[in-house]
Amino acid sequence: MGKSTVIFIASTICLFSLIGITQANDESDKYEFILEGMVYCDPCRSEFKTNLSQPLADARVGMQCRHPETEQITITVSASTNSTGYYHMLIDGDHESELCETYLIRSPKEDCSEIPNQGHGRESSRVTLTNNNGISGKYRDANPLFFLAKKVAPECAQEFKEMEYIPELKDINQA
Repeated sequence: MGKSTVIFIASTICLFSLIGITQANDESDKYEFILEGMVYCDPCRSEFKTNLSQPLADARVGMQCRHPETEQITITVSASTNSTGYYHMLIDGDHESELCETYLIRSPKEDCSEIPNQGHGRESSRVTLTNNNGISGKYRDANPLFFLAKKVAPECAQEFKEMEYIPELKDINQA
């Protein structure tokens, strides 16, 4: 076999290898946005993250966009969190004129499965899924979401003291 044949075969193998690598990365390239966020358990029922908060693996999270006037749902996507409590969703299309939010669906922990329902009626995080607002790139971050523990952990009183946080009366009665 001649030297030029060996070079041709080696070049062909390299070319097909590169094509395979680019096709593997094409999965996320097919989508307009990659939405990322995290989910944790709030053992103090404080409704904010503390040193006692634990990331939740296998929690189910949804994302939904809807028209602001008609309330018609335009897209719904769901995902599960990984072992560190993070999830990512591949989002198709630009949703400039829509309201998009991530929300909790299901907790893997029975003792930490309460979805807060004050305010908007559910724990959610508004996300921007458009390139027409000055945010560049395809990655978008959602604010962390949390499930409430059924009972306040005994360590929370000490945690609040160390944080110099004076909880509301309802928090004091539960701690």
